[in-house]
Amino acid sequence: MVIPVLVLALILVFASTAPASAAAKPSVDRATAKRLSVAVDKELRRQVLPGAIVGVKRDGRAPWIVARGLANLQTRRPMRTDEHVRIGSVTKAFVTTLLLRLVQEGRLSLDAPISRYVPGVPGGDSISLRELANMTSGIADNFANPEFALEYLTGETFTPERLVELGIALPTLFAPGTGWAYSNTNTVLLGMAIQRVTEQPLAAALKQRVFAPLGLRGTSLPSFRTLPKPYASGYTYQTLNGRLGDATFNTPTATWAAGGIVSTVPDLLLAARMFGTGKPLLSATTQRQREQWVGFPPNSKRQRYGIGVFDFDGWIGHNGGIPGYTAIAWYLPQRHLSLVVSVNSDIRVGAKLPSYAYEPASEIAHFLTRILSPDHVAPAAVKVRGAPVK
Repeated sequence: MVIPVLVLALILVFASTAPASAAAKPSVDRATAKRLSVAVDKELRRQVLPGAIVGVKRDGRAPWIVARGLANLQTRRPMRTDEHVRIGSVTKAFVTTLLLRLVQEGRLSLDAPISRYVPGVPGGDSISLRELANMTSGIADNFANPEFALEYLTGETFTPERLVELGIALPTLFAPGTGWAYSNTNTVLLGMAIQRVTEQPLAAALKQRVFAPLGLRGTSLPSFRTLPKPYASGYTYQTLNGRLGDATFNTPTATWAAGGIVSTVPDLLLAARMFGTGKPLLSATTQRQREQWVGFPPNSKRQRYGIGVFDFDGWIGHNGGIPGYTAIAWYLPQRHLSLVVSVNSDIRVGAKLPSYAYEPASEIAHFLTRILSPDHVAPAAVKVRGAPVK
């Protein structure tokens, strides 16, 4: 379905704390809340975005959550703070958390080869689960295969095996461990390994071992196209005709373990702290394994990668982009602070540099971190390839 010209509406719908936290101190004071709201409004205007939800939570305090703009351009329904949205590659932080829980239980090893769990991967005897998880495997991204784009846009349903097939059909990027390149194929392979070890569908294993223990009631890895209500519709130019379209009901099987999770901003605020500390799911020892950072040119602490999480100048977590939606869920240990941004569009305006990903949620988060943590400012764009690593 093609939607008419994107229209911006800046409507403050709801900014509050959860009722159970009414007695807790707010995570941000009024002055800071106003600065954050102004920054979000400015970015919605500049990027011509339909809407956004932003959440900030300081440990032990009541969350601050604000919704701006529209959840649906046709009905003009205002955005709510509890919308269900697709979170793209923030999924990777959840899947690798499950992977690390299995490591913690002694059920698998990060240094085991992927061939032990998934046959048929070229060079699989020399590619470890760790190298898949920290993006140093050298396996190409299945998204880069033109066949993937055609099958996705024509509504095909994907199996994990097909996603891997599309990735390994492309030339290897580098020898394992010698470079860094963001590849969705890596996380699909990890999802297959998890299923092999747990003898459960990945969605069920995530629900049992990650979502439920964290108390995430609005988070799931669906195989169907519909979203729980309320949901924000997602808008994109990644369509067959290149015109603005509604990607809300595009198949989540196209991204699966690499980007198929649906969640809410309140849930992601709970998850962000876990990404950055491991608590309550991972031990301190396991979290240290997660934070064995891989650096790559320009070898800056402004962007490093661990086991399924980025380190953006101290903010630990993941960003995500999928047709129709972008999101970030980060935690800053130095400030005991969680930050979540969800945007119901993947359309980004402005110039772009090669080897970088530009996503509206990441750009909004960049300006918000300038307010929340001027000594820890996350970059607005994410580098997606670097070699050699260190």
